[in-house]
Amino acid sequence: MVLFDWNGTIVVDADHARAALNLVLGRRGLPAFGEAEFSMRFRLPFSELLGRLGIEADDRPAAEEEWNTELSTMRTRLCPGAPECLVSLAQDGAWLGVLSASSAAAVRFDQRSLAVPPVFHMVDASIDDKFEALLRHRPTRTRAYYVGDSADDMRCASAADYIAVGVSPGFADESARLLRAAGAAHVISSLDELVGLIQVDDPVGSVAQV
Repeated sequence: MVLFDWNGTIVVDADHARAALNLVLGRRGLPAFGEAEFSMRFRLPFSELLGRLGIEADDRPAAEEEWNTELSTMRTRLCPGAPECLVSLAQDGAWLGVLSASSAAAVRFDQRSLAVPPVFHMVDASIDDKFEALLRHRPTRTRAYYVGDSADDMRCASAADYIAVGVSPGFADESARLLRAAGAAHVISSLDELVGLIQVDDPVGSVAQV
């Protein structure tokens, strides 16, 4: 089984997510995130992250709405190698899914507008507690992989007994180091490198969309 994060993993928007958050923080006179700091400190639930960043409890719903609004205006694209990777894994019999904090509507929009191959057996969206969700989906299969781009993805995946695979645009950069420190068993620079890491077992049939 191979589960994927969505934002920053299947679609390229990590920079967009950071930029949107920095706009929200800037409006409140709070310091902005750099790329490495964002990868290290971004974790769910999002409302708790806003609290750690200094946003008062009564302002967090508005701040989260602003963040989602800003994200909706920014164009995304598929991560390098994503279509080929997904099709190859599906043809090899892997059970594929998405587990993401993104809303179901956002994932559905990306699937259609970016022509994401319809290979997913499961899409679990709007996740607040990624660790709990990963535990819930952990199969009896010998190998389960979770592929993500943040340190929180790696922490949650490794704690839930998944093989954590981090996606970083460069092996030598700070974000790759942080992914490994957070528990990544592998760090890849694009999804076309993933197929060689996956050993498929227990193939399954039907495919589902959001």
